Amino acid sequence: MSELRPIDIEDFWIRVYLNPKEDLFSACADRAYRDLNRTLRGLRAEQTKTKYIELRRRLMDLSNLLLVTGFNCQDSFDDVHKNACQKLIRAFNREYKFTKMTIGQAQKWINMYLKYLFALGEQRILGISKNSRYFHVPVDGVIQMEFEKDAQISPLSMPWSKIDEYDTYLSYQKRIRQYYINQIPLEVELKLFNRASSDKS
Repeated sequence: MSELRPIDIEDFWIRVYLNPKEDLFSACADRAYRDLNRTLRGLRAEQTKTKYIELRRRLMDLSNLLLVTGFNCQDSFDDVHKNACQKLIRAFNREYKFTKMTIGQAQKWINMYLKYLFALGEQRILGISKNSRYFHVPVDGVIQMEFEKDAQISPLSMPWSKIDEYDTYLSYQKRIRQYYINQIPLEVELKLFNRASSDKS
């Protein structure tokens, strides 16, 4: 009879997918960065390990406010999220001369980072459920197609990586919330993303 527990299998997949060399927070930040860096044109010529590590630290500091602050409503979370995106963009654009970050890219890094932490669960990331009902859906091409199929929510008129106005981005989040009014948006997104992946297999 196998002595493997479900958590042992989960730990295997975490090691394969996230490859945590330091800690789970850094691993989630790294994995989330790989989800967007292909859209940062010209990055390779400017990227250095030192620059990246400093930017990752900034991302984690900004995102930590979204994890630990005691929010009492969605609007308050949205305000801090907007500020985090703007500060992350400024930090990036100070470091890189020829490559610039947009709201679309900043939201993808922050939101995917929070999504990976959320998926790891309360047992591994203590306190992750505190604000998870307020977390934003990571906006990309795949999930926009799924929301259009499931809820007739029209995709944005531009590629997600080109979004440069926070209000444009936030209006899409609000449309999701209005349709799934009694559900947690990130939980809906996880189910739709899994469905999209299984449809392709």
